[in-house]
Amino acid sequence: MSKKNMLYVLCAFVCLALLILALAGRSRFPVFNRMVTAIILPVENGLTALGHTSDSARGYWRAMTVLQEENARLKKEIEELRNANVNMVSIEAENRQLRELVQYKAAHRTQTTVAARIIARNFGELRDVVYIDAGEDKGLKRNMAVVNNGLVGVIDEVYGGYARVLLITSPRCRIGARVLRLDSRAMGVTGGANSTDGKLIMEHIYREASIKEGDIIITSGISGYHPENIIIGVVTAAKLDSLGLAQQAQVQPAASIADVEEVLVVTAFTPEPKIRLANEGGQAQ
Repeated sequence: MSKKNMLYVLCAFVCLALLILALAGRSRFPVFNRMVTAIILPVENGLTALGHTSDSARGYWRAMTVLQEENARLKKEIEELRNANVNMVSIEAENRQLRELVQYKAAHRTQTTVAARIIARNFGELRDVVYIDAGEDKGLKRNMAVVNNGLVGVIDEVYGGYARVLLITSPRCRIGARVLRLDSRAMGVTGGANSTDGKLIMEHIYREASIKEGDIIITSGISGYHPENIIIGVVTAAKLDSLGLAQQAQVQPAASIADVEEVLVVTAFTPEPKIRLANEGGQAQ
């Protein structure tokens, strides 16, 4: 090895020794320490910043992973709650209709009924019929009344295990009706009003008969096919017909035709006893 190379090695060795001594105790070589600090500090700061950046990146991805997992968990819980809410609403709606059927049976003990469920609706132009899951197998016949919290319609056609119901809102459905009021026995015929609002029209009411807004309309039972006193709806307006010879009234159906799912079919009934006013001798006739 030449003297020049040996000199380089010796200088490098001395610089390394001084660097080690400076790092071990900087107060021993102030000038050299400042030189070392000027060289080392930026590198140290860079390494520190790089470490912080790496920690931040790891923290960011870790936080993102946690957020994604939390988001997936919340979405699942929301979906479960939504499904539970749908089921609860469906059950409550079904229970409400079943309660209405029970109330109807309790209020009409002279009637024999068969419970049925709507299984299909007519989506044609008229949309005036529904199908129920009871037919000849349950003793159903044509013209039997179909009810829930009010008159829904009448049996139109009967098949082995199902039947077609003509809705009361159909212009083809005609039901004898009367006013339920102590001072009025106005009678007429109800049916669909050929309108899209689902209301009924009560026609052929005597010109002098008393009928007004708010009157409750019930079945008259005159035809013999249906029992009397089934609620049809409530009068929303009354006026003379176009000829001025009779009255007609607009009636809001009591049954929720668009929402009905559970119904009762009146298969038999006993006419309800008539209560007459007492005569002068105090004896009821």
